[in-house]
Amino acid sequence: MLGAEVTFDVALPKVVWGWLVSTNMWAKSIATGTFLLGLYFIKRYPENDNFFRKWIPILGLIFIGITLLVTVLDLHHMFRFWKIFLFAHFTSAVTLGAWVVSGFVIVLLISFWSWITGNKKLFDKVMIPGSVLAFFSTIYTAGIMGQSTAREFWVFPAEMIQMLLSAAIAGSATYLLIMSIYNIQNENIKRELGYILIGSAFLSGLMYVGELLFSKMHSEFSYETAKILLFGEIAPFFWIGLFLTIVIPIVLVGIANEKKKYEYIPIGSVSALIGLWFIKHAWLLAPQMLPLS
Repeated sequence: MLGAEVTFDVALPKVVWGWLVSTNMWAKSIATGTFLLGLYFIKRYPENDNFFRKWIPILGLIFIGITLLVTVLDLHHMFRFWKIFLFAHFTSAVTLGAWVVSGFVIVLLISFWSWITGNKKLFDKVMIPGSVLAFFSTIYTAGIMGQSTAREFWVFPAEMIQMLLSAAIAGSATYLLIMSIYNIQNENIKRELGYILIGSAFLSGLMYVGELLFSKMHSEFSYETAKILLFGEIAPFFWIGLFLTIVIPIVLVGIANEKKKYEYIPIGSVSALIGLWFIKHAWLLAPQMLPLS
């Protein structure tokens, strides 16, 4: 029959998007966050740009590699992923994301070649397109979640902002951790990275609290999802993630910045990175634990 349409009208028997998708979002936040913040600090502190020109491609390639690996592993037919490029349908956020991330990988490879050859001008030429690709690589997952119309808890504008805040948290925490490990002494950059981490963690926490408080006004589905997050079987993931990602970094990095006790920075940074995975995992699983009909 022409015009026939197939839809899901029964409850799914299990969680479809699991830890592989959570790891995808977590690793992507680190890759894009370090890229975007690295560009900012290259422009702001050109006299110290060697640090960021080195770590932008290294961190980007490692963590975008993890993103692509877990994405392919999560596919039902992983050896058919090439069809998304040869038979592309650009009405899907999945297709758009695949193309954008592929472009971002090319920019990272160029930045890596720029670093090992010492050709700074080469990387400077791809900074602007790279920042655009990094931005859309960060938010395309929000588009995928927003297209899941049965999951009313995932609303594209809110998810997009959370993805950007996650990138800021992950990027700042990663750079702070590396600076601590290699004992890089640059107080201005450390303090600014610290304030970015504190600010993004605070805003992210406010969004989570706001979405949970007003979930009942949105729909019954959202309210039931909020109860699963707060009191259900995945509540430990959510509360641990909230504490590690929001509370500990704000306190420890805040003390480090205000009291100049920079020994607290590594603990706050590691806490933010670990907690980010937990909170993303809980936020991803909760809506899938309710039947669709």
